[in-house]
Amino acid sequence: MNIVIRADAYPEIGTGHLMRSLALGQAFKDCGWRVTFVTYCESPGLIARLSAPEEGFDVLLLKDKSDTALPPHKNSWAVADGVAFDSRLHKSMKDAGYKLLIIDDMAALDFYHGDIILNQNLHAHSLRYNHKDGTRLLLGSDYILLRREFMRQMGIKKIITDKCINILITLGGADRENFTQKVLNSIKTLRDIKITVVVGAGNPNIESIKTVKTTAPVTIIQSVNDMAGAMASQDVAITSGGTTVWELAFMGIPSVVGRIAPIEDYLVEGLNRLGLFIDCGWFKTATEDEIRGNLLKLSANMKLRKEMSALAQRLVDGHGRDRVIEAMRART
Repeated sequence: MNIVIRADAYPEIGTGHLMRSLALGQAFKDCGWRVTFVTYCESPGLIARLSAPEEGFDVLLLKDKSDTALPPHKNSWAVADGVAFDSRLHKSMKDAGYKLLIIDDMAALDFYHGDIILNQNLHAHSLRYNHKDGTRLLLGSDYILLRREFMRQMGIKKIITDKCINILITLGGADRENFTQKVLNSIKTLRDIKITVVVGAGNPNIESIKTVKTTAPVTIIQSVNDMAGAMASQDVAITSGGTTVWELAFMGIPSVVGRIAPIEDYLVEGLNRLGLFIDCGWFKTATEDEIRGNLLKLSANMKLRKEMSALAQRLVDGHGRDRVIEAMRART
């Protein structure tokens, strides 16, 4: 089967859409399917990853984010994952002969032309999608997409210890406003810990982040290809409300979660209702004392961390990509 994936990454929208589509693309490759990424991507690190021989993708780089051209295909699938993609783009994919899987977070369009609509978020069931007859909806955490490196951690239960030594800070692929540095500043005086800061390939602030002087040792990593490996040894994390929260949940890592973008408000609210993570509010307005206080509150409560970890690993079982592929096969 031939699959075309249309997803972009640039500062205004971050890298989450393309990284989520990467997870699905890897699942397609594991099925033996040919996968072509059509992308407007401003991150050289992400372009390098998509183009790596071990991934096995064909990659078509667009020069303009408004470019909607796709080669015509019959009986092939297209995947569209982008907050800036509208109904006209989706219809053009259908008109080109594709079956269409739309990955969407907000049901904000007037009409959805997809054969399948996927929304992996906890708030998905509360949204109303206006779609054509016969469209299948894949809604909720049963369909969370995880990349191949996380599949290698399948079935490993997180061991929660009484002391929190290893602290992970990871705020998505771009973090244009450099909240990573704010978070690092908030814990720079803490002792008896080890800090790991993971920044995405599209983060322009790494040199500034490196200037923060901390009491505890800190390791700063950019463009991690094995995020699961980087997470595995961590006791707690501070993160933003994007797709990374699902990766942390799968790994069973108790976390403090803050909001960066408006869409994250819906995701974090859903997490709150389940008691999955500690809500830090908006990173823009949260003080360094509040960020540090939330981390210390979580670190000091082993019982709470155990409950969060167990709940998170029950919620995200790692089979989301398999369920999506089953749905696509049923429509082929």
